[in-house]
Amino acid sequence: MNEKKKTRKARRTKADIEKAINEAARSTIMEKGFAQTTILDIIKKAKIEPATFYKRYKNLEDFYNNFTHQFDYWFSDTVKHSTSGACSEERYSNILKGLLRGLGESPLMQELLRWEVSDANDITKHTAQNRELHTLPLVGGYEETFKNTSIDINAVSALLTAGIYYLTLHSPCAPFCGIDINTEEGFKRIETSLEKLTHILFNLQGWK
Repeated sequence: MNEKKKTRKARRTKADIEKAINEAARSTIMEKGFAQTTILDIIKKAKIEPATFYKRYKNLEDFYNNFTHQFDYWFSDTVKHSTSGACSEERYSNILKGLLRGLGESPLMQELLRWEVSDANDITKHTAQNRELHTLPLVGGYEETFKNTSIDINAVSALLTAGIYYLTLHSPCAPFCGIDINTEEGFKRIETSLEKLTHILFNLQGWK
């Protein structure tokens, strides 16, 4: 009688394990949020032994410091995909619209923003500060453009960016001011308004 050969599972490489850990974290965070995710959740979903995780990371904070590094350049990547060139009206409008669209398409980034707003810990402070650091060149460019005007472009940019953040994070709950950005019509209304607000900013009397 011939013995059946046992099928041996292919041994995972270091890259495979790292990918499994990151995918497990993403999946769990989308289910439970950053604050409620535990190392045990990640280990179980990644199908690894605890020792395998702890060979790479000291604790959950150490893992998050590495995992959230991908978000450090999130805003600057959005800027890079906007119209290149000088700090023009078109580029400013495209940056805001890119932020609106990009955040809507990144549920994990939304979860990170929710965590930052609800819990000012060492990790969230780090991610928020790094994002701020990477946006300074953009802000500085437009600050120069508006330096001889009465427009505080940094403050205006802060309000518009914060508005985009809030509209996106609030969208699963209910429409805001009667606008549902989850619909094509609602999204287009906000996008068009960003274009018009930008046009007003760049064409106010005496801004040049």
